[in-house]
Amino acid sequence: MIEIPFTFPLANGLHARPASQLQEICLRFTATILLRNNRNRNRADARSILELVASNTLNNDPCLLEISGPQQDEAARALRIFLSRELPLADDDMPQPASAPAGRGADWLPPVFHDGATRIWPGLTIAPGIGRGRAVLWQKTATLPQRFAAGKNDAKRELKLFKKACLEVESDLQKNAAACRERNAVAIIKAHLAILADPGFRERINDGITGRNKSAGQAIAETTAHYTRILEKSSSIYLQERVGDLEDLAFQLVEKLYGPSPAKARPSLHAPCIVVAATLNPSELLGLERRHLRGLVLGPIGLTSHTAILARSFGIPAVSLPLAGLARIGAGSEILVDGRRGLVIQKPGPGLKRYYRLEATMLRRLARRRTVLKMRPAQTHDRLRIEIAANVDSAAELEPAWRNGADAVGLFRSETLFLERDAPPGEDEQFAAYSRAVRSAKGRTVIIRTLDIGGDKRLPYLALPPEENPYLGFRAVRCYGEHGELIRCQLRAILRAAAHGRLKVMVPMVTSLEEVRLARSLLAEAAAELRARKIPHAAKLEVGIMVETPAAALSLESLAREADFFSVGSNDLLQYFLAVDRGNPKLENLYDPLHPAFLRLLEGVGAQARGAKRWLGICGEMAGNPEFLPLLVGAGFDELSMAPQRIAAVKERMGELDSGECRALLQRSGRCTDAGEVRRLLDEFNGRAAPIIRSPGADSIGLPPEGGAAIIAAEWVSLESPIRTPGEAIKELCGLLELAGRVSDASALEEAVWKRETTFATDLGFGFALPHGKAAAVKAASIAFLRPRRPMRWGKAADSAVRAVLLIAIPDNGKEQEHLRLIAGLSRRLMNDDFREMLLTAKDRETVLAVVRAGITSG
Repeated sequence: MIEIPFTFPLANGLHARPASQLQEICLRFTATILLRNNRNRNRADARSILELVASNTLNNDPCLLEISGPQQDEAARALRIFLSRELPLADDDMPQPASAPAGRGADWLPPVFHDGATRIWPGLTIAPGIGRGRAVLWQKTATLPQRFAAGKNDAKRELKLFKKACLEVESDLQKNAAACRERNAVAIIKAHLAILADPGFRERINDGITGRNKSAGQAIAETTAHYTRILEKSSSIYLQERVGDLEDLAFQLVEKLYGPSPAKARPSLHAPCIVVAATLNPSELLGLERRHLRGLVLGPIGLTSHTAILARSFGIPAVSLPLAGLARIGAGSEILVDGRRGLVIQKPGPGLKRYYRLEATMLRRLARRRTVLKMRPAQTHDRLRIEIAANVDSAAELEPAWRNGADAVGLFRSETLFLERDAPPGEDEQFAAYSRAVRSAKGRTVIIRTLDIGGDKRLPYLALPPEENPYLGFRAVRCYGEHGELIRCQLRAILRAAAHGRLKVMVPMVTSLEEVRLARSLLAEAAAELRARKIPHAAKLEVGIMVETPAAALSLESLAREADFFSVGSNDLLQYFLAVDRGNPKLENLYDPLHPAFLRLLEGVGAQARGAKRWLGICGEMAGNPEFLPLLVGAGFDELSMAPQRIAAVKERMGELDSGECRALLQRSGRCTDAGEVRRLLDEFNGRAAPIIRSPGADSIGLPPEGGAAIIAAEWVSLESPIRTPGEAIKELCGLLELAGRVSDASALEEAVWKRETTFATDLGFGFALPHGKAAAVKAASIAFLRPRRPMRWGKAADSAVRAVLLIAIPDNGKEQEHLRLIAGLSRRLMNDDFREMLLTAKDRETVLAVVRAGITSG
């Protein structure tokens, strides 16, 4: 028997989707595979998705896979790869719930909400966004039929009908998966397929029909109830919410057995509408005509239910209400769903509609900004460019990587081509795979790691000797001398593909100069063989090395004699440097990339690479963690390569960093006494105010100069605004600051400003208003300016109309005196006739910027 210990890595525990992935791998082999949870002593057959989910496995649980019987070696290899590469990323694409506290709008709302709406219900935010349309009520029954589908008590006939229903549901799900282009939706459908194929689920229903003389409906209901009880006992809310998947599948089976229920008939959507339903299963949401669907109002539902995940994936605003509130929504009434505040609004008035149009515009601009940021080259605030690349296992993963904003591929794991087969891939097969990568890259760089075998990756057709410690044994480049033809074959394929694009190769597990020279000699032989066969190939290929051993990390200047570039494999380097097995759950507290000695090693690696004038990348887990980004920028990496799903967050964080400050941070971290001290230092650094972020497409608008004037930028100036009310003015200005990255949540600032405004109106007279607010959502003190097309009354008691608004946003960081001085200074300047006149007559944003800057400096 083979045992694989591991620590469960997913924050949401072992739920349906990772369980279905694990099940899919286990079903390939005849070996018996059991999952043991050593925290709760639960045990599960890894071929059963329901048993896996019911094992109540939570984040960081110590677990063990036990593999025995035929094909145990092959199964163990596949499972080790799955545990190390795929499982940790299983939730990365899952759209997260809104960051704002759900239902916050129930506590306080801007005054505009009190004008014109018939009714406002506070609820729970399920999916963000704003949607407006007519209410379509979908009322359904929640009970399953109990009668015999065969029309009489005939167990044999009933079982036959149940099996036929299973085949029909399976066919429907497979068609839906094939037609669906949304990755989360496909994963959810596959999870339902896995439940349908689950031996425990099927056998329990079969036994109910044939062994206990139950109707198919009764057997399905009892089986669903059995697993529901198990899931509901879990301490994880996420696992509890998998009950919805069981119920969904049960209804799909019942529909095939008994026909569609009139009470469950799907509504036809012909115009913009909001669907209102007490319950909505994932398959029901997938079946709705989404072209006209503007929002969802649902009964009680969990944030991590698959229906909620799908709503976020499809960008459908959704709010959950108590059933009593849901019952008061009339069919056909005009409904507005506010998925940001967690509100459902019936019959909004004209002012509220204008307010929400403004909000919808800002949300669209925010979405565009994030998309454009993802596709732009990454650079720090002080304009240091760093390439953000993707790690991939095959050419099929390249298109998703480009869509996620990858500038290049920093690690193409070529060994995937060699695993799980009886013979190595031939030259032409490899050439086809590498050529596909080149074509997909369209001029971008792809770095192929040459064959990295041994350790946890063993090939059945390659007779590698058994070793007591394979991770320190005969693996990677150490095998190249004995298996020269295998490597030359790979290099020939790479050389041929490199004639069509920018390919590089990278040699794994290097510890000495001789190993790099061996790789280069094999490359030269491969090129000579191609020349002899007169096959077109690249005349030159850059050869780099993986820096994943302490010996390599301390010898870059020497290795640079033969290596064209370096890429740090931080996972293995950390493991070897700290002498910690990263797969051993008992040692996980020691496997910490924030160990000061490891940071000093990375700092030294950066210095050596710069000294040798060699390009330096990093392609381990550390590269994709925005928390660690300041340290990596400080170390001087030219490229960070990571799982594609993590690229957007890293690029966005990059723009907030200053490379000089990052270098200083790394030096201070290296002087810390332990990882805990480094973490506190890093938390403080990451939590402080961010500098101005330039919005995409705003290149013509210069950033404010350094030296204290970075409190306002031209992008935060709105001239000739069509807004009509103070509420709309504050809304637009808060939105501009969120768009610029100065505020993490505009509605939080808006609330702070209005609470101040209701205490003391900030209409200064002379046609100016100076609203201001202090909030934790404000990253740095900022000023935004707005001049409306038409003057407006700031308050009911106001004597004069307001023609310009200066909004001051203040972070809640204890520096009140500094900010009070800013407000007082601007107030004094606004008493000056010339200052006001220049702001009221400025013809463009740059002029406003110059006037405000001058006012701040002199005030």
